[in-house]
Amino acid sequence: MNYFLRLKNDTVDLLQFIKRPNDVQIKLSVKEKFLFIFNLLMIEIIFFLIFVFPLNYIAEKLITLKQSEAFENLGWYEAVFLFVIVAPVLEEWIFRYSLRYNSLFSKLVSREKWNKIFPFLVYILSSVFGLVHLDNYMNDSWKFYALSPLIVASQLSGGLILSFIRVRLNIFCSMLYHAIWNLLFGITIPCVMAFFINPYIDHGKNYNLHIEQKVFINKDEPVLIDVNSKDDTIYKVEAKQYQFQNLLNHIYGKDKHTTDEGLININFQSKEGISKQEFLEILQKEYMIK
Repeated sequence: MNYFLRLKNDTVDLLQFIKRPNDVQIKLSVKEKFLFIFNLLMIEIIFFLIFVFPLNYIAEKLITLKQSEAFENLGWYEAVFLFVIVAPVLEEWIFRYSLRYNSLFSKLVSREKWNKIFPFLVYILSSVFGLVHLDNYMNDSWKFYALSPLIVASQLSGGLILSFIRVRLNIFCSMLYHAIWNLLFGITIPCVMAFFINPYIDHGKNYNLHIEQKVFINKDEPVLIDVNSKDDTIYKVEAKQYQFQNLLNHIYGKDKHTTDEGLININFQSKEGISKQEFLEILQKEYMIK
């Protein structure tokens, strides 16, 4: 079958499933299963770029999204283990394993009744799957909950696609897809972007500033912060593998200013010193700080 025809068929089948989920499995060879997963990955990436990314962008303009402390200081190996192994296995088992009619369910409900309740089961589990990911962020304001569909739009749409894979193929294929997605967007792309982002360097009349952004902590290097200040004047700020938000908390007080920036290495020197307000304005030239 022509590849683009196969891609079209998979897209149509996915859209029909989202419109009216049905518990129908298809038989494919191993090669065809990998092609099926690849096609859905392409479909979701396109959907993410056209719809999900703009929704996330709108949400981040309206509210500061700070990552949960559980994800703040992960090393690369810890991130791979958590995002690529643990999360896909546990989440697929919890939210998708029940999405097939089996011998246990046959003792409780008839196939006819199962077909009627199945769409609601898919929608409910996909919605819960998406909303559970709100726990990835630290925020309890009314705006955060009001914007929650925008914040977890990726997980809401991803939940439907994973349900589609689980039903059409099997639970192991949905785990594989989940792992590939997390590896790509949770680890690979952030690392590649960080590699190409140049350090922020700013030289003023009486100060020098150098900031590097990091994705994961290097466990072989220390995590440290050293701030030399007196009253309202800052002379030195040096931090390695330190959360940007924690740096702001350290200098200005807890949550006086907020940012969604992550790990940084920062070196700031000023012999004469500058005010805390001036230091904040220097940072705001490059970073979104509220």
